[in-house]
Amino acid sequence: MTVEQLTALVIAVGSAPVVIKIIDWIKATRSGRAQAEKRSNRMALNQLEEEMSYRRIMQEYASQLRRLLIDMGFPEDKLPEWPTRKVRS
Repeated sequence: MTVEQLTALVIAVGSAPVVIKIIDWIKATRSGRAQAEKRSNRMALNQLEEEMSYRRIMQEYASQLRRLLIDMGFPEDKLPEWPTRKVRS
């Protein structure tokens, strides 16, 4: 097998997944599946952003309540510990 034949074989085998991806993209675009997936991804992202925003609001609210309790004389050592974040490994 010559270098040219080997190079042609590597290109043919290596480009097959790329060609398949291009064909899938064309099919998705023509069928509208791509637009539906974009919509779905945008909705999921918006929901995630809303959850993050709500979590920040709740954290601020909890901090304010904690500060009020301390300012009103509640012993700081009797307050519950702040929750700790579990780290996935």
